[in-house]
Amino acid sequence: MLLMKLPCLRKAAEDMARRWREWVDKKSVPPGTFYSLTENLRAAKNRLVTELPLDILEKVVESTPKAHRTLLVATDDTDVDGNVALDAATKGILKSKRNRLRQAFTGDHDERMRRIRLLDEILACTERVLNPAAHAGATPLYEKEVQDALKLIKDLEVSLSP
Repeated sequence: MLLMKLPCLRKAAEDMARRWREWVDKKSVPPGTFYSLTENLRAAKNRLVTELPLDILEKVVESTPKAHRTLLVATDDTDVDGNVALDAATKGILKSKRNRLRQAFTGDHDERMRRIRLLDEILACTERVLNPAAHAGATPLYEKEVQDALKLIKDLEVSLSP
């Protein structure tokens, strides 16, 4: 029964990948332009990867336990406020940048990495589950594989939500 739904699952995956690409690129795919499922997923992943400060993430954030990441940047700005050598505008800029670092080390980083892992998982199942032509061979497609692919597509759709 689920095998009959594979073309629909593939179509849903293609639609999600196109929408994801448009969302990440912040522009619509021109009418008449076709990108394969794999091309759209890779383009979305590559865009997300380019937005990550990889040197800092690899050397500092990834090696720090998740529970300790908030400790990487001061939790308050008393040191900036108490620095008499800084004018008010500079203090404001420093506080704003420090706040962005706090967000990057916790929420932003984790969400982007989650999305990248999700795209990797979908890419991994495109060859077998989301490619109807691959099922003509002797290797059977298991219902669990289809269910897992469906869950990934649903997760991708949820990731599009703001």
